[in-house]
Amino acid sequence: MEIIYFAILFFTFIAGESKNLRLSSYSLIPHSLLIAISVFTLAYIGNINSLYLIAVVDVMVRAFLMPILLIILLKNRLEREVKPSITHPLSIALSIVVLSVGYNFVDTIKISIFPNVLSCFSAGFTLFIYGLFLLLSKRDTAKMIISFFIIENGIHLLIISMIPHMPKIIELALTLNFVIALFFLIYLTIRLNEILILEEIKKLRESNNIYKLEE
Repeated sequence: MEIIYFAILFFTFIAGESKNLRLSSYSLIPHSLLIAISVFTLAYIGNINSLYLIAVVDVMVRAFLMPILLIILLKNRLEREVKPSITHPLSIALSIVVLSVGYNFVDTIKISIFPNVLSCFSAGFTLFIYGLFLLLSKRDTAKMIISFFIIENGIHLLIISMIPHMPKIIELALTLNFVIALFFLIYLTIRLNEILILEEIKKLRESNNIYKLEE
């Protein structure tokens, strides 16, 4: 399981720190696919049948539908992200600290304080914290949406980790989380499309102004 979680963190890092928006968006596919694989593995190891359906839904919605939609919306967008609020080398260094040191720290705390939660707790909490870090440090709209995506996946894993304690309530929470993910998908589509249209209008106005000055 640890290999799967490390792979999730690796693709999360690529999604968060790549300056190329397309690469960031494409990285969400293996990121979410590995989350679905981890859920399926937890279902098999713990004999938790309800997690199998959740893993299938994760593959369809989180690993394909949402990332592909983001990629389509970025089709005509500039390749590189807007400069973040902190320098890129510092952002990379902080990302490594949050993802590696943070994961190991949370895993140690989990063993001593929450020994009965599923192993995905550490990965979920780390994704949640890292997503918040990205949200605060990035100024690009697409990267902020990717940050929300990572936060939502982190919450998803955190909820799953609690299923041995309150299976019925957790199953309800996972259903609610899925509904929220769908609403987020709809909001993502509408909001990013509006922003891209505004950017195109701005570029058109700037080009018209330059043309008038040349005349």
